[in-house]
Amino acid sequence: MKVKILAAVLGLPLLAFLVLLIWGGMFKSPAAEPIDASESPDAVMSEQLTDGLIEAQVYLTGNLGYQINIQFSPVEASTIAATMRPDVNLAMVDMHMDGYTLPLELIGAGAWRSKGKMPMAGLWVMSIGFGDEFAEVTFDAK
Repeated sequence: MKVKILAAVLGLPLLAFLVLLIWGGMFKSPAAEPIDASESPDAVMSEQLTDGLIEAQVYLTGNLGYQINIQFSPVEASTIAATMRPDVNLAMVDMHMDGYTLPLELIGAGAWRSKGKMPMAGLWVMSIGFGDEFAEVTFDAK
């Protein structure tokens, strides 16, 4: 009798853990979904800076979710390494408040990705660059 009670008490946390794993697999956030290669970006930016070419694609995944892909291709004489994190700032176009810095994940030499959720809907401007030189792209988050 004591063995059955002990087995039930020890089995409950394991059962709860398995239920959480299954539940989490069933309900993924839109920002976690991978972007289909055939899907076109909502905003595109490509600009030649002094130290190299900076490119970005903004994908809006719905419900204020986003994925931003950034590529930096340094010129031969560049003082900036391909693995150096660019400065990325988001700000609302018509608001008079400071922007915020995106979290970036290095996914390859000169390639960065950010996934998340915009704080609010509206027209946003994203600035990407190094030092005093930036490129900008505007997009409408919904």
